[in-house]
Amino acid sequence: MATSRRTRSAGGRPPNRDSSGKNKALEPNVSSIDPNEPEPAAEEALPEASSGSSRRGAARASRKMQAQSSSKTPAWKSARVYTPEEQIARRKALKNGIKLGIGMIVLLAAVVAAWWFLGRENPREQEAIAALRTGRDKLDLVQKSINNRKPENARAAYAAGLKAIQIPVLGNAKDPIDPNDPNLAAMKLANDAVTLGKEIRDTEAAIDKVERDNKADANLRMLQEGFRKLLDLDDAALIEHEKFAGLFLTNPVEPPAGARDDYVKEYGSQVKDVQSQMIRIDQEKDRRLAAITSDQEKQAHGVVKAMVKQEQFKAALDKLDEFKGKFEKGNFEHLREFVDASAKQAWESAKAYANSRYIDYKAPGIPAAIGNQALKDARTRLTQVVDRFGIETYVAQAKELLEKYPTPQ
Repeated sequence: MATSRRTRSAGGRPPNRDSSGKNKALEPNVSSIDPNEPEPAAEEALPEASSGSSRRGAARASRKMQAQSSSKTPAWKSARVYTPEEQIARRKALKNGIKLGIGMIVLLAAVVAAWWFLGRENPREQEAIAALRTGRDKLDLVQKSINNRKPENARAAYAAGLKAIQIPVLGNAKDPIDPNDPNLAAMKLANDAVTLGKEIRDTEAAIDKVERDNKADANLRMLQEGFRKLLDLDDAALIEHEKFAGLFLTNPVEPPAGARDDYVKEYGSQVKDVQSQMIRIDQEKDRRLAAITSDQEKQAHGVVKAMVKQEQFKAALDKLDEFKGKFEKGNFEHLREFVDASAKQAWESAKAYANSRYIDYKAPGIPAAIGNQALKDARTRLTQVVDRFGIETYVAQAKELLEKYPTPQ
């Protein structure tokens, strides 16, 4: 039976295969395929099984792919062309966007301006609020110091509290407040300062009371210590103790300052305690006087001690010289030592007291009346030294201090 060439070619000649057994004719020419192009249809990608048709099919597919690859249009050339209506709409949208952006910026600026002028705290109000806070803190410190019996700390806090609120933005905390004062931060804050100032000033009486209590207690402790060691005191110390106890009975707070009936009434129990022990001083003096055998020495002893008690030290020394002239065999040397020692102790006590009262006068926050009284007490005690002692060494030192202390107003 005759066989056609196509049939023989298809049946007698095997397809072209590689060493792995795959049909090369069936594989597309991947070297010329654009990876971005979609895959060809199955009928285009797979040629016929026959060798001739497969070669022709592969060639056609290769040429078609090359044509498609070479005929691609660049992206910038394929951009869409908008109609006039669309272009108008796009420009309108752009303008609206710009307007919206400008509106947002204006709105943000308005918010910032409102905060700056309305929401932000006024610097003067900030200063006033801070001053009031400081004043309240100082008032709390005053109360704590009073409770702890520390009047010096209380006075310092008292002065600092008033100073903190006495500033122009608070109307200097003075009532009445001038509402037209250009320096005023706020009327309410100024009124708060006035109220706070009154609260601070109301603590003054309590501070004074604690200060008096402390001084009276300190004086009583010193006297009690003197009574405890009464037998061990020398003659000069015994006279000084007797003198201070007598002054305490008339002024338990500031004994050298002179009599104060109100203080005697306020500290009546302490006064009675000392008064009940005064007899012990007289008994000790009598005992010591009895130990003196010489009548001349006993006489001189009584006269000199009375003058020493009155701080007439130069006059007491002169009286001893007089006794020495009358009684040449009398032994008065121990009395001269007693006068010298008494004068020294009296000066040291007077100087310490004057210095203490001057410190009170200079204390921060002390009321003017109390401060002036303290200064007056200091000057009075130094003046007593000048008028009474008569010994030039101590008189000169007292005058020097008097020149340093100002005159009370």
